[in-house]
Amino acid sequence: MNGLEERFTTYEGKRLRYLTGGNGPPLLLCHGFIGSAENFTDWFGVLIQRRTIVAPDLPGFGQSAPLDGGHTAPALARAALAAARDAGADQFDVAGLCLGTPVALAIQRARPEATERLILHTPLVAPWLVRRAFHIQVGFMLAPIVYPGITWLAHQRTMSDIYKRLMVEGKNVDPVAAKANFDNQVLADPRAAREWLHDALRRDDLAQVRGSGRPTLILVAEHDRIVNVRRLQSAVSDAPDLSFDVIRQAGHAWSPELSRRQRALIAAFLDDQPLPRADGATVVAA
Repeated sequence: MNGLEERFTTYEGKRLRYLTGGNGPPLLLCHGFIGSAENFTDWFGVLIQRRTIVAPDLPGFGQSAPLDGGHTAPALARAALAAARDAGADQFDVAGLCLGTPVALAIQRARPEATERLILHTPLVAPWLVRRAFHIQVGFMLAPIVYPGITWLAHQRTMSDIYKRLMVEGKNVDPVAAKANFDNQVLADPRAAREWLHDALRRDDLAQVRGSGRPTLILVAEHDRIVNVRRLQSAVSDAPDLSFDVIRQAGHAWSPELSRRQRALIAAFLDDQPLPRADGATVVAA
């Protein structure tokens, strides 16, 4: 896939899958909720020209086995670091996508001396920066009496697509990405998914994001239905070493316009160049 090699190692005695390849310093990728390394397919063409990618399937997702213990951000971060060690990566940039952002930040806390740049896409960094409607949805879905039914519905393609379009992703969903996301959803371990979501929505990593001292790029879509974009931008606006971009006319789903814009921003950030401006885009660089 895009010049990447699929590898398998073990973590806590269980299978851990990751993709690796490319050129340059290592970049450790943390995928989004009920996703896999393939969540980053849209980025791979840009990344492999600039970085050596290490992209694990976090435990309980994709082709990686679930943990015996809880699937918290620190626990998933330790597994991601095991993939990095197996790939021979001692120093690395880190990127996180949505629920992968608490994992990326846990990696930085665990290995601050090893972590260089941070890319946080649709980051969940504090409960009050997540939309109240999403908290309500999740609180209902994770209730013990409800969750088994939610798990069953998540495996029904039509019902799953309707829910995600109306409540999470919005319009202009790429059909190929939608199919890949559903396939990952079916593979996801229900216990791992519940524990990860529950943990991520309770974490407050805002102080770490504001004061990490590392170059950080935050990307959000203007109409995202999970992150409160305006509050997030205000919360980090004066943070040093941080660049923030709101991708206009885009939602949580990766539309063609969002994809083009984020690839250009990521390339510039990794090349240590000024972020390219776009009509109507907001770019804040401290």
